[in-house]
Amino acid sequence: MAAGEDALAVLRSIDATLKAMLALAQQRTAQARAAAPKPVAPDRDLDGPYGDPVVRMKDPRDWTGPTMKGNSFSQCPPEYLDLLAERFDYFAQTAEDTNEEYNGKPVAPMKRKDAARARGWAKRMRDGTHDCRPVKGNTASPEWTSATPEGWD
Repeated sequence: MAAGEDALAVLRSIDATLKAMLALAQQRTAQARAAAPKPVAPDRDLDGPYGDPVVRMKDPRDWTGPTMKGNSFSQCPPEYLDLLAERFDYFAQTAEDTNEEYNGKPVAPMKRKDAARARGWAKRMRDGTHDCRPVKGNTASPEWTSATPEGWD
């Protein structure tokens, strides 16, 4: 009987070790995903027919400026686009976890492309290759049209 109890103790020890190793592997995977640089859309994509989408969703929760809903990505400030990209990344991960589809196609890759496009437009603005100005007459962001952010002169 003692041999059976010893074998059971060894099996429990192996089970605990495997659970600890799995938790460590999951933690490292999460850290690697967080540390990995997020993709930025290339100029070819941004200049293409789908490269400058319009913001159709509510503004990100942490955005404190005027609403950008209705503006294209090229008309939004880079800080807004950073928050928008994070939001698209979150929605992409959620869509991937739930296997969300639209017209029989997975949604996650499309959301990741929009996140990369938002980062691409933000990069262009920070590099000075694009000047962010909302369309005249767009009442969605009157405060943004009246002021030029610091360093954008």
